Amino acid sequence: MGKSRQFDAYRKIIGKRQSIIPWIQGAGITIAIAFLFYRSFFGIFSGILIIPFWLKLKSEEYKTQLQGKMEAEFKEFMMLIVAGLQTGYSLERALRQSEEELKKLYPQGSILESSVHIMNQKIAMNMQVEKAFDEFAKTTGLDEAVSLSEIISFAKRCGGDYGRHIRETALKIEDNIAVKQEIQTITTEKRLELKVMCVMPMLILTYISLTSAGFIEPLYGNLLGILLMSGCLVAYGFLIVLGRKIIDIKV
Repeated sequence: MGKSRQFDAYRKIIGKRQSIIPWIQGAGITIAIAFLFYRSFFGIFSGILIIPFWLKLKSEEYKTQLQGKMEAEFKEFMMLIVAGLQTGYSLERALRQSEEELKKLYPQGSILESSVHIMNQKIAMNMQVEKAFDEFAKTTGLDEAVSLSEIISFAKRCGGDYGRHIRETALKIEDNIAVKQEIQTITTEKRLELKVMCVMPMLILTYISLTSAGFIEPLYGNLLGILLMSGCLVAYGFLIVLGRKIIDIKV
């Protein structure tokens, strides 16, 4: 339910047209493969496998983008809470103030905004702040949010200068998120290279089809050619998945 809420917020931000693009891309890729690999109208039926495969790849890409945006927003939200605590606000007031500041930071829409608002509503209805924040953390699905939630619960139980414990933990979490963002920046070039490498086999096959069609003509219109091209297509998809896994560095 929580993840669904975040995806709904993300789709609202990127727009409905953007969410339709993967379907259009999948259909275009299916038509291209039907011509390049099979030279047959019946090759379009390969879309039964190709379109779900493509949609899965794009879904994982969107999830990665969503994760990155959520982490960036949570880092800002967390620092706003720390700033409020340093000002002398109670945790409850710091959370309310942070919600208002979050809206100003993301006027075009925030992925976390609805979850933060629900959390503050629960606190306003006399739910314990640590319980409300714990539910918020589970909604986001972020490990950093869960870690901060555990510290808030611990600090509230222990009493004393709980604000200091929260601030120290928040700063450590900020460093962890910063490392993730730096890794994403470093691997951006490699991701672009992978996209180029994924397109190259299709471009090479297109070039050969246009300039030396007779060279690959024996691969079409017979069972052996169909099996060979299908095997190449499966290997092509496998290598795309393998390449994405290689550059997917987890922290």
